[in-house]
Amino acid sequence: MNSTAVLDRDTGRPHFPGRPDPSLTWSDFGCRVNAQPPAELFARYERSRFLYPAKRARLAPYRSLILENWQRARRAGELLHWVVSYEEPDGGWASLSSWRSTHAGWQTQHLVSSGTLLGGRAVMLAAQAVRTGEWRDVAQQNWFSPTNRFASLAFGGMTDGIGPERSLTVPGEYVRVPRALAERLGHGGDRNRPVVELDGGACPELAELARACRGEVFVRAEGLDRDDLLLGDVDRLYALVGLRRYRRIWVQYDTTGRIRAAALAYRGPLGFNFSFLENRCDVLVSPELDEQEAQRARDALVAAASAAYEDFEPGGVPVAGETPMDRLVRAGAEPVRPYTRVLWLAEAYPDVYRHIDRLYASRLRGRGQPPRRNP
Repeated sequence: MNSTAVLDRDTGRPHFPGRPDPSLTWSDFGCRVNAQPPAELFARYERSRFLYPAKRARLAPYRSLILENWQRARRAGELLHWVVSYEEPDGGWASLSSWRSTHAGWQTQHLVSSGTLLGGRAVMLAAQAVRTGEWRDVAQQNWFSPTNRFASLAFGGMTDGIGPERSLTVPGEYVRVPRALAERLGHGGDRNRPVVELDGGACPELAELARACRGEVFVRAEGLDRDDLLLGDVDRLYALVGLRRYRRIWVQYDTTGRIRAAALAYRGPLGFNFSFLENRCDVLVSPELDEQEAQRARDALVAAASAAYEDFEPGGVPVAGETPMDRLVRAGAEPVRPYTRVLWLAEAYPDVYRHIDRLYASRLRGRGQPPRRNP
């Protein structure tokens, strides 16, 4: 019998479904969605030390703007940004947040649990079960530090059982390139391989590059198989509450006319992710290029994409990608941290649900707590 407990609506007693029931709601897991005002949620983050001193210091200059962005998004309900939370009677709590990154792709993040394992399990299972029932998602993704053991088990560990057709793990680096450095990078570009900014139409060649670099799961999750590459439809949704979410794309062609590298410059409400990943510049470089060619292509693309970050409040260009960033760091880029990125398609939500359920059941047994208890 599965160890996940949810409340039976008729009897009020826990029962244990073997897979997420499409009719389940947040309250069936003892959870609420968008219940806390952002100021209260941020205070909880600080008390639990999820917002540790160094991160608080990095966010401090933009705290009021970040808080305003979260407050605006909350007005749109689950259309743009949802935070699922769980409360224990004795004061323990847990929360998980997710925001619309692309047309139907969501970035799920900020899993915080204070004084309750059951709460952490409840918010994670609810996030899969409720979204399974709605069937409006294409994918979710999560970014985590590879040094975070639990995140590695919870997110990185799930792809082995799901398989490459429905999930993807992408190890990578994340650095901040000062704009002055980005402009200098452009001076050493290859004039025979110019960088071009794409318009908003479909670009099968870009999707082909993305498949070669990261596979079909990435293409679908990031909406690169659609004809709205600049996320105009998404931007209009965010505009309902006075926010922006869009993407600009630069590509570099080889001598045969194929795209050999691309920079996807995402812009969004500052601080939706506390590492500013909502504003990352995601660099794709063909695996056919050697190391020097890959570096030159990346440099040229970062230089071009810096135009998208003229109004980026923290300054610089936040660059993410798999290619080694050592040379950029030596030149003056600030290393943020290594990040592992996991993406999973909506078809995999039931499998993710079962993986999380098993993981938490094991942790609960290890702490001598009964896993078959209503979360």
